[in-house]
Amino acid sequence: MTQVSVLAADPAAPVSAAEATHQAQRNIALLNLDDTIDDPRYEFLEALRSGLPHRAMLNRLKKASDKINAAAMPRSACRSGCSHCCHISVLISQSEADAIGTSIGRKPRKLKERLPGVKVRDKWFKVPCTFLKKGRCSIYSERPLACRLMFNMSDTPYFCNTAIPPEESHVTMLDMRKLEEGYAKVFLKQDWGDVRDFFPPK
Repeated sequence: MTQVSVLAADPAAPVSAAEATHQAQRNIALLNLDDTIDDPRYEFLEALRSGLPHRAMLNRLKKASDKINAAAMPRSACRSGCSHCCHISVLISQSEADAIGTSIGRKPRKLKERLPGVKVRDKWFKVPCTFLKKGRCSIYSERPLACRLMFNMSDTPYFCNTAIPPEESHVTMLDMRKLEEGYAKVFLKQDWGDVRDFFPPK
C-alpha cells in the first residue's frame, strides 16, 4: 500500500508547536522502524562496520541513505522545491567534499582550520548553499549525507523556515543519531567543514 503524508493545504500556514510535534510522532510511528535488520537504517550501520576504504564506504552509505529516504519521504514534510534546510549549516567530511568535487569538476578548497560546530552553524545560518540553484539542489545525486538523512517528520515545513528563530523552531526529525555519530567516528581524522567552506559561493 502506498504511504502518503497528508500535507497542510498551505505549507506556509502557521501551526502550533504541539500540533507539529503530534504530527511528527504519528508519522514516525507509522514508519514502524524498530532498529532490526528490517529497519533501513540498519544497512547504513552495517556499511560503517564494513572496514572499506573511505571512498567505497561513502558510496555504500549513500545507497543505504537512499533506502532510508524512500521509506521516510512519504511520511515527511520534505518535498522537491522546499529549500529551507539549504539555508542552514551542512557539515561534510573531506571524502564527501572530494566526491562532490569530482562530480562537478571543481576542486574543494583546503580548509585552514576546523571550527567548532557551533561557530560553523552560526556562520552559515540563513546563507543559501553554494549548490542551491533556483530553489533546487544542483548536485542532488551527490548531495551530502547530512542532507540525505534530514527529515522533518511533521506534515508541514512551517517550522523549517529560518525566519523563525532557532529557539522557537519545533522540528521533529527522524532519529539518526546512531548513524550520524557512527559516521563522524569512522571519518573523524579527516578534515570537516561546512559544504560552503569547501566550495565557497562564487
